[in-house]
Amino acid sequence: MPDDEFYTPTNLDRLRMENELLAFEVRYLKARLNSGGWGTAGTPSSVSLSRLSQLEAAETDLRLLLRKMASSPFAPALRLNGNFRTLEDRYLRSPHPGGSSPRRVAYLEGAERDLKLLLRRMASSPLAPALRRNRNFRTLEERYL
Repeated sequence: MPDDEFYTPTNLDRLRMENELLAFEVRYLKARLNSGGWGTAGTPSSVSLSRLSQLEAAETDLRLLLRKMASSPFAPALRLNGNFRTLEDRYLRSPHPGGSSPRRVAYLEGAERDLKLLLRRMASSPLAPALRRNRNFRTLEERYL
């Protein structure tokens, strides 16, 4: 394309942009509806879109951490602990609620609490100095503790 010509979107480009815009609007309106933004006595959960994305990030981090722990050589010893088995069942084996319903928000808030508790226990364990050598662990500590 010559330097003196401007880019003009094709019909396919216009459709993609409109699709992205509509998807964002739907997410925004769902979040606003769930937060009771129009004065309705709606759901008990009033969570902003940014908070929802933080909660989803915490759930993702928890799932990744649990998968890493479950595939480590220490996994059999970890599974002796009932709390670890509970976390595995809750976040790795059972299906999680979808959408932006109040159940989903409660599930995500629980995942964030569980992640913080797990990180606190790991940070106060005798293995904490070895764990802190790992950059990913330090990042999780800085983000959630």
